[in-house]
Amino acid sequence: MLKPVSRLDYFTLQVFIGLVELKNGSAVAEKLTTTQSKVSRALTTLRDVLGDELFIRQKYGFEPNQVALKITPMVQTILQQFDKIIDTTLVKKEAAYELTFAANEHWSLMVLNCIQQSCRCVGGGVYVNVQPWSETVSQRLCQGKIDCSISIEPVNHAMVNDSKIGDITHFFIVARTGHPILKSSQPLTDLLDYKIALVNSNLQGHQMHRIEEYAQAKDVDIKVALKCPSVRMVVDHVSMTDDVGVLVSAMSYYYFENRKDVDFIDISDDWRNTPELTSDSYYLHCHQSVLPSMVNCLRNLLGDKLVEMQRHYENITTSISPPEPITTCCTHKSCTALECDPDCQQRTCIVASECTA
Repeated sequence: MLKPVSRLDYFTLQVFIGLVELKNGSAVAEKLTTTQSKVSRALTTLRDVLGDELFIRQKYGFEPNQVALKITPMVQTILQQFDKIIDTTLVKKEAAYELTFAANEHWSLMVLNCIQQSCRCVGGGVYVNVQPWSETVSQRLCQGKIDCSISIEPVNHAMVNDSKIGDITHFFIVARTGHPILKSSQPLTDLLDYKIALVNSNLQGHQMHRIEEYAQAKDVDIKVALKCPSVRMVVDHVSMTDDVGVLVSAMSYYYFENRKDVDFIDISDDWRNTPELTSDSYYLHCHQSVLPSMVNCLRNLLGDKLVEMQRHYENITTSISPPEPITTCCTHKSCTALECDPDCQQRTCIVASECTA
């Protein structure tokens, strides 16, 4: 028959350790701020439940026997766990909320900044552990081994809440400075003439990139030179080769915005107007154990950050002044001269497009 171990409560175990260490009932009572009679009752309970005397009475107090000495480490471990439970309960409102977040490179820094600088939804703040994206992220998320992730497809699992952050509205071709693709009048078509570097934002299931699906729909062979989750690696790769990179989202603009060794074409309009190309969205995935207030806060903060990056790109491009119109010396014969001829009898420079001669 199982012993009635449920009678061995926290106080009774404290009495046991007290007697082992102090060997005196009065001293134990004083340490635990209780009475000597309660200590005696606790000792009686210990002996009844464990079926052993545990302590031998001596002139100076109690001496633990071999059984007591053997179980002392076990009782100490139990009390330590009790203490951890108590400590956790007492400080939970003040301790930082720990959040393990898996994201692609171009989202990682945004996640960290958004949460640390703006999140006020839990007391004590939030401690963020950002992990790199891998093809096991969805599986670990469903198992509760990580708390949150970002990808371009819903996870669709009972243990995961999917929240839409926002749509991907910008698309770019990036290549080394001076690359022929940068002057193309039909870049989406000419793109397939080169080896391509892609950012794979959603590795689970090894899905094809949208450009790969586009080439398949066009029945055109596509030559993929590199596919990785790092925007920086793709940009570095195309800067040193004749390969062409395809980057999606204004989130990636930061990685080539100020570089002199690469240039880009904005193919957003062409992308949206091409039936074979799909425009994706970003989704925030949170395990059900994450506080609902935290989920809402993250969705709003990350959605605002996406909009901010999109506006940043649009403001940069609209602030660039158009080139000055070419002026030429009107000879009433042609408007092809790049500068005025000092011998021209009619040295009146006008905008070439306005010449009516």
